[in-house]
Amino acid sequence: MAKKNDSGASLELDQQGVNRIRDIVFGPQMREYEQRFQQIKNDLERMQQEMERLSDKLIDQDAEQLKKLQALQQDMRKSDDTLRNELHESSQKLTDEKVDRVTLAELFIELGNNIKSGGSLTDLIGMLVQDNDK
Repeated sequence: MAKKNDSGASLELDQQGVNRIRDIVFGPQMREYEQRFQQIKNDLERMQQEMERLSDKLIDQDAEQLKKLQALQQDMRKSDDTLRNELHESSQKLTDEKVDRVTLAELFIELGNNIKSGGSLTDLIGMLVQDNDK
């Protein structure tokens, strides 16, 4: 049993020696790889933070542009409504102020009849004023 303990201790010593040799041979290269991986990891985290910041900025700009667009649409609707109302009022005013063709035709017929019958100009004016009051 003492031999087994000695061989186990010997095996452990051999394993430690192999680990030391491995560390001596591959140690600097492994440290370089670890540094590179750490640098890549740091770069990736930095880029991810930058991407999140830019994404947030883009979302903010999108919201701002949407507000501006909605305000512009509202202004356009108001302007359109105002112009339509003004156009309607102008059209209504022209309709109210223009002389109807039928009325004008009747007026000319009366004028012609009055001239034919030998009526005076004052009678004609009086008749026009009466028709206009109706």
